[in-house]
Amino acid sequence: MKRVLIIDNQQFGYLTDTYKYCEHLKDRYDITYLCYDKGLPKIDLDGIHIVYVKRWGNKLLRGIYFYLRVLMKMLLFHGFIFIVYFQSFEYIKKILPWKKMHLDVRTMSVHPDKKQRDKKDKGIKKAAKWYDSVSYISDGVGKMLELSEDKRKYLLPLGADIISHKEKVFDCLRLLYVGTLNNRNILKTVKGLELFIQKHPHISIHYDIVGDGKEYDEISEYISAHDLKDIVMHGRVDYKHLKPFFDDCNIGVSFVPKTSYYDIQPPTKTFEYAFSGLFTIATSTLSNQEIVRPCNGILIEDNAESFADGLEKIMKMKESFKSSDIRTSLLEYSWQNIIDTYLVEIIEKEYPVKEQNV
Repeated sequence: MKRVLIIDNQQFGYLTDTYKYCEHLKDRYDITYLCYDKGLPKIDLDGIHIVYVKRWGNKLLRGIYFYLRVLMKMLLFHGFIFIVYFQSFEYIKKILPWKKMHLDVRTMSVHPDKKQRDKKDKGIKKAAKWYDSVSYISDGVGKMLELSEDKRKYLLPLGADIISHKEKVFDCLRLLYVGTLNNRNILKTVKGLELFIQKHPHISIHYDIVGDGKEYDEISEYISAHDLKDIVMHGRVDYKHLKPFFDDCNIGVSFVPKTSYYDIQPPTKTFEYAFSGLFTIATSTLSNQEIVRPCNGILIEDNAESFADGLEKIMKMKESFKSSDIRTSLLEYSWQNIIDTYLVEIIEKEYPVKEQNV
């Protein structure tokens, strides 16, 4: 059985992508996952060897200790090495130039400050040039990496699983936003809903906001000040506890600011809403334009007025929505299909030996 080493600075189970890689590949490959122990509840997965690196000391000491642990592991490891990019990790490849390594880029920087964003993007591009092969989450990210023609490069798209199998009834509007509340301007959706309610005071509508971040207090204060009883803030909820929300709601909110740096980032929630049979109201980023279709969602601008207009259109069309049609519209993006079609190809092409006994 071929051996695969995944290296990530996120604690195992807290980055959905790599967790799904392990879940769907564990019967095919012998997988070791090396990561930080950030003190979060540990998530186990049968068949996966998880190596935790303790975080101690200041930032510099933590970084040095993690590097040393990674170097020791890679020196003794014989198999496919898959590294999820994090800041300054290009130096690992410089230290062990003879070791074949694959770099995966899940995101370019989405920092709101352009100088910080450019600095971080420069580091990602620099790292990508050093590694033997590179994968990226979207064609837009691939273009931003500016890889040379002779670089072995692969598309490794975002996937999703069905969270809710329940058939939705679209008799009223029950909205759901799940995600970060950092730099997403979710308050605009609240203001948009407020505009819609003012126009339709007797309509049955509800909005669950699940997430945490810098915008949480501002949104909560606005809801209280404007007596928006139809909007409920839930804070952070573990992935395994999200199912009741996806069961009860029928409209997913995929609201991402329309900026150059968000444009190319595939929104996880658009996929998850569709796979669970929720019709989606989504901002018209390039990534959303590629996956939102008339049968599964509607595209809007990133402001309150457009959000209200989108709800108006949804209200008029809701009788025609079918959860089954919504689910099947994005079947090619299931994690099983993404991993079988894209990730297995990367492993087999980059590490073609038939068997490892070490």
